[in-house]
Amino acid sequence: MHFSTFTSLAVILGAGVPSLACGISRAADQGPGPSLSLSRRHLRMSKRQTRPPGTDPLKTLRILNPYPGIFAYYDGRTGERFHSDQGNWLDDGAFTLGVATYSIVSGDTALLYDAAITEPHAEAMITHLKSMGVTKTTTVYSHFHTDHVAGAGALQRAGTNFTGHELTVSTLKNRAASYAALDPPIPKVFPPTTTYKDVATVQVGDRTVEMHHFHVHTTDGTVLYLPQEKILFAGDTLEDTATFIAEPDSIGTHITELQRMATLPIDKILPAHGSPDRIAAGGYGPEFINATVRYLNAVNSPVARPPAWSQKLQEVVKDDVAAGNLIYFAQYEEVHQSNVQSIQRVRRGGGQE
Repeated sequence: MHFSTFTSLAVILGAGVPSLACGISRAADQGPGPSLSLSRRHLRMSKRQTRPPGTDPLKTLRILNPYPGIFAYYDGRTGERFHSDQGNWLDDGAFTLGVATYSIVSGDTALLYDAAITEPHAEAMITHLKSMGVTKTTTVYSHFHTDHVAGAGALQRAGTNFTGHELTVSTLKNRAASYAALDPPIPKVFPPTTTYKDVATVQVGDRTVEMHHFHVHTTDGTVLYLPQEKILFAGDTLEDTATFIAEPDSIGTHITELQRMATLPIDKILPAHGSPDRIAAGGYGPEFINATVRYLNAVNSPVARPPAWSQKLQEVVKDDVAAGNLIYFAQYEEVHQSNVQSIQRVRRGGGQE
């Protein structure tokens, strides 16, 4: 089956043609990350229409095909709320920002990078893979945050194997009860059964895929790297327009790790949160990494009050937007506000929530 750059899920599932186009509690209760802790203290509730009950959950899911055998299952950035008009991880940290889960396909084998934002989304990924003759799947978690693991139940029922960094196992186990109490709940987590520590290689049919650990965004970060194609799947280590600083007391480590990431011979980067048009066109250039470092240095400048604290994100990143390294998306102004407040809290001695 041939898929154009934008493939309607309706073609696969026989539904109507879809349009193409993080939470309310403290992070201490739910864990860090935009998918979990853009609390009301940080996040102004977006005045967006919430989907009516009974709406097809897949109506705006787009299947992007940036390269042969590489697919992005992208949803969000539609100008609406998916789950509720109340603060919740699914809307405030995933859907409003836009989120992509990826598959790498070769022959009858596929590797999924993350488990999607809901079980229906995960089921749609499996349906798509089966339509291409895939019979064997492995899922690699980029990290433990909710919008990257929420659909795992559907993948488990489909017989996938779960792989990830060794820290992802303990983190998911420790958060199982809190995830089950979220809105919307994630009733059960599925920690990786195969783990690695620093670097590991997975063979996906004829394709070689490397898993690399980077302590960026979270301690358990896993990126995928295709050495033959020089493509990096970045997860949440890189976000467009701005990284969410989930660990404000570890920014120095994040910068060092990003500089290490930049030593990989990378041609293109595919992030979990970014512009669907840029992803569909092949992704971001390697300067995306340095743009992220520049943003981190700006908000964490070693002065009493960095200028970036009182600036809009649009002003902070204007040079990288002008250069094409980033694409400005206004919703990330709220992420920027949260980042500034997190750093201020750490500098006051409040530490990481």
